[in-house]
Amino acid sequence: MVALEYNIIIILFSFYVMVSATTSASPISVASVIFAAVGIHQLLSKQFPHGRPVDLAPSNRHSGSPLDLSNDSLRLSNGKLTKIYERVENEGSPLLVGPETIIFDADGTIFTLTEQSKLISITDIQQKSEDDAAIMTAKVTEVADLGIGR
Repeated sequence: MVALEYNIIIILFSFYVMVSATTSASPISVASVIFAAVGIHQLLSKQFPHGRPVDLAPSNRHSGSPLDLSNDSLRLSNGKLTKIYERVENEGSPLLVGPETIIFDADGTIFTLTEQSKLISITDIQQKSEDDAAIMTAKVTEVADLGIGR
């Protein structure tokens, strides 16, 4: 962060010298250049409280499993995606409203976080009809209400 401050001061001082040399108007004072540099420093320190972002070398980056582009298990032979809809039972209100993050546990159970801050599980997935293989239905149960927040 200190190197950035020095770079800002050098740039502002260069601007000060350039403006002072080319105009006959009242020159910018050194105090205003320092004031501007301190103001920019304060702005950047609030924007990046833990320091500026840095680019990690490839050797220091997370190395997860590679993306398998041949995995098309949720695609049908005609290229359509398989869609999963909630089976609403006993005229209850639907729980699968705005699923945002999909999570799989070690046993293969599907969980999702909804936009209403609920953790729900998706189980008992069945094909809706023989006519349309792209539509599946599932039993959805609320696991936890995570409260207000996004």
